[in-house]
Amino acid sequence: MKTESATARHWAAVEENSLVWGIRVLVGVYRLCDRWVFRLFLRPVVSYYFLAGRLARQSSLDYLRHLSRCYPDLQLGSGYWQSYRHFLSFGETLLDKIVVWTGNITPEQVDFPNRQLLLDLIEQKRGAMLLSGHIGNLEICQAIATVRGHIHLNILVHTKHAEKFNRLLGSRGSATVQLIQVTELSPAIAISLQEKIERGEFLVMVGDRVPVQGGRTVPASFLGEDAEFPQGPYLLASLLRCPVFTLFCFPVNGRFKIHLEPFAESIRIPRAEPKRQELLQTLARQYAERLEGYCRLAPLQWFNFYPYWSKAAAGDSDRIAAENN
Repeated sequence: MKTESATARHWAAVEENSLVWGIRVLVGVYRLCDRWVFRLFLRPVVSYYFLAGRLARQSSLDYLRHLSRCYPDLQLGSGYWQSYRHFLSFGETLLDKIVVWTGNITPEQVDFPNRQLLLDLIEQKRGAMLLSGHIGNLEICQAIATVRGHIHLNILVHTKHAEKFNRLLGSRGSATVQLIQVTELSPAIAISLQEKIERGEFLVMVGDRVPVQGGRTVPASFLGEDAEFPQGPYLLASLLRCPVFTLFCFPVNGRFKIHLEPFAESIRIPRAEPKRQELLQTLARQYAERLEGYCRLAPLQWFNFYPYWSKAAAGDSDRIAAENN
């Protein structure tokens, strides 16, 4: 039972099969009809997922409680109605994903005030890491990949989820956006990524999910309580010796706004402890602070529907283990 409990705590173990049929229906509706018809079908699908997804629902409530305690001025609330709205926001991002991957979005629909930062790197033929998270819709990156000089984006994703979504959409990808399915960083993948950086391409990673394999994480305060954040993005940036930016995108007044900010000109992780651990914790804390700021700005746009804080994760794991006995 200990193994089941530990597995249940990991985001990669949270099955999405209960929503697969709904995604298939929604993709078909969008392709055959229009956006407003899609929204008619969206509510019952999201309602089913909200009622059936006990762990996701509890995780949403836990996130909203943390956010409300940290920022009472938001007057957000942390009850079931607000959690349901959180799920509806997630459903809307599904529509946005479909719009993007079917090629029905243009750069004119996207506000990107710091675009010049990327264009300057392209002119210098320098690549960089773009550190993102599960807030808003990362797929909007495809819309920025068509600006002058063609921004080549390489998005590192978890294999199972990427294959599932691409299969449902029937997508064959993009000439300027490549999904790289990575569960662990092998020497061959590291060499390939280094070559992309040297060609002036960009790597996109998320910094708010723990690794699928291994326990390389560091704690950082997030919304008032310590949570585990991955070391991987900072270790990879140190290996590649490239600049790092944070990149988040979410809807604002019917449009999409991309927030691009410098994070580090370069990262050098020392081999020796304790300096190595201290620097990793500092970087994770800086990322967590930036992520928290965007959660405050767009409170219903952070979509990590699994136990995120250690105490909540432990509690959910104990309940799941008890139910399986």
